[in-house]
Amino acid sequence: MGTFIGHAAPGFFFIVFAIWWLIQYTYNQIALDNGRVQPRGRFARVLHRLPVEGIVISVFALMGWIGEMSYPAPKWTMFDENGEFNHEVEWQHVTMYTYFGIYGVTQVLGQTVLPDAKYYAKPLGALAYFIEGLLFFFHTHGREHLDVILHKYLVIAIWMCAGAGFLEVLRPKERLFFMMRVLFTLWQGTWFWQVGIVLYWPPSGKEWDQESMGNAMLTTACFVWHLLAGMLVMVVVYASTSIVLKVTGRATVRYRQMDDNDIEVKLLGNGPSGDRSTGSEEDET
Repeated sequence: MGTFIGHAAPGFFFIVFAIWWLIQYTYNQIALDNGRVQPRGRFARVLHRLPVEGIVISVFALMGWIGEMSYPAPKWTMFDENGEFNHEVEWQHVTMYTYFGIYGVTQVLGQTVLPDAKYYAKPLGALAYFIEGLLFFFHTHGREHLDVILHKYLVIAIWMCAGAGFLEVLRPKERLFFMMRVLFTLWQGTWFWQVGIVLYWPPSGKEWDQESMGNAMLTTACFVWHLLAGMLVMVVVYASTSIVLKVTGRATVRYRQMDDNDIEVKLLGNGPSGDRSTGSEEDET
């Protein structure tokens, strides 16, 4: 992971999954009426039941494992000829990939052959975040000042993900905790990119001064700017997904203002014929 690609790849992973979770949430709320309506079409229903997320997480974890231990040279030995711990950084990284891989496999099992496994998916996801943060906390021993600061902020973002994940385990139906997990995962992903850019690919082509207090202060400001940017991205993704679903006619819930200032909710039928209505209507006399 000591390269720009080594930081950009996990950053890309977390950004993609944060956006995926938010799109999935929006689709479930608007197109499926919070799970009360089945997806339209046979293909959509089959795809909805497939453990796509778990498969992708498992594949990403496996790719990270193989890439970390094989590129640019094989590093499969844990001890050298003197019995000393060898390739300690790489073994830390593959440990992180292992926990996320277990999380992905649990999701797959829970949606296929072992339904009870789904109850362990969220706790294992939160645990994977915690282990990732723990590994990065002890990842910067002996490094320069700015490098340490960058990775400390990364640990903060990761443990915020873990905290939101554990809260979601305790209150799985609480939407706020879900949104916190999405936001902090996005924050972690974009900060991975920031770390890679500062340390390995500075836009000016000139390395940042590792001991500069000004650079440390700018890095702190950038860290909180990333959180604000994540909020804006979530608003844009939610709004864009909502508009697309409504324009394409896939919105299940329609709201219409009534004369008495009440809201009438109509559930649109999956077929072209007629709508299904819920809620109270005035009796005709």
